[in-house]
Amino acid sequence: MKRKICLVLTLVLVVGALSACGKTDGGKKADSSPSQSQSMDQAEEKKVRGVINRLDEYLVLLTGEGEYQIMDFGDGVSADGLAEGDSVEVTYTGDLGVEGSNPVITAITKVQ
Repeated sequence: MKRKICLVLTLVLVVGALSACGKTDGGKKADSSPSQSQSMDQAEEKKVRGVINRLDEYLVLLTGEGEYQIMDFGDGVSADGLAEGDSVEVTYTGDLGVEGSNPVITAITKVQ
């Protein structure tokens, strides 16, 4: 009798484990609503203020926290009218301080 109970319990455990392995999305339905897919495509924009330390094909910004940040210019973003030493507010996507990936500037304005 004990042998039959152990065999039944073993089979239940094996069937349960095999059925759990077949689920790739954790048993949840994927929501493919347009608003969710659009928000995933667009990166979150953030802002930072600082002083332009170097202005070239890229920007080196000295932030208010005393950190240097290298940033790339996005499509259509121009640094016309700006010079090294100007105080600016930069709108960007990406993360500051992440080695190997520079934030991308989406807008830049001179501030007083």
